[in-house]
Amino acid sequence: MKRIYQAFFVLLFTVFALSGCSDSKTPQEGDQYSVIPTPMPEMKGVTEIFSLSCGHCRKMESILPEIKKLTNGDIKQVHVIFNESAQKAAFIFYAAMVQTDNKPSHALVEQLFAFVQDSPKDMTVEQRKTALDKIFHDNNLKSPYELTEAQQKEVFKMFQQSEDIVRNSALESVPAFLVNGKYLVNTSAHKSLQDLANTIVYLKNK
Repeated sequence: MKRIYQAFFVLLFTVFALSGCSDSKTPQEGDQYSVIPTPMPEMKGVTEIFSLSCGHCRKMESILPEIKKLTNGDIKQVHVIFNESAQKAAFIFYAAMVQTDNKPSHALVEQLFAFVQDSPKDMTVEQRKTALDKIFHDNNLKSPYELTEAQQKEVFKMFQQSEDIVRNSALESVPAFLVNGKYLVNTSAHKSLQDLANTIVYLKNK
């Protein structure tokens, strides 16, 4: 099935200026959100589903701290593995996850986005390894090439979780927010960051 990245809502680029312009109407199923085909009730809270190779996801990462503030809660992250390229990027992200109690810093994730999206196309395999090693070592972490066997097993468990989420939610595009393992937020149906936050909070309490 062809995987595509969704057209992100236009106001993302001016989101901080417009964050106070919210609509007080109750979010509607089929508009601001949908119920996924196979709910996963064990997934409590809010999860962002993304890819390091997605430009829109990188923009979302830049405002994720503000979304956390507006929703007054943590937002977990799951990396998709739609294709071979996404799988390689996911391994890098999950290598950071297993070493940071599943909470890599915003600064580290930004560095990983830059590595995946901005590295010169003509870099050799050795040059890419050296650059990736430096990112992890500068953050006092082991490189993905240095993970222990136990850490590798944890990474592959995360791969399986990602596959389950994509399959159960029938997800075809990122970035996306899954709330309480049941509700998929339609980001493009929101007029501002505050509007998006209102929907997330509503679904958390639903």
